[in-house]
Amino acid sequence: MISDLSDKAFKRWLDVLEMTTPPLLASTHYGPMLRAQNAEQELEEARTEWRERQERARARALKAEASYAD
Repeated sequence: MISDLSDKAFKRWLDVLEMTTPPLLASTHYGPMLRAQNAEQELEEARTEWRERQERARARALKAEASYAD
């Protein structure tokens, strides 16, 4: 689920998901609707993408640091 959002915008979106999805899933009214829409899976995929984005950013930083060392 690689999105076209910038890292900063993606992190804001993920933060909103992190704050809203668990309480809504716990709700007796909204929980079944969110499960039907695979909200749990969407949240997990977003978390995975954020970790991948962080790894790519670290790799870029290490590459830039190595180029300065040369």
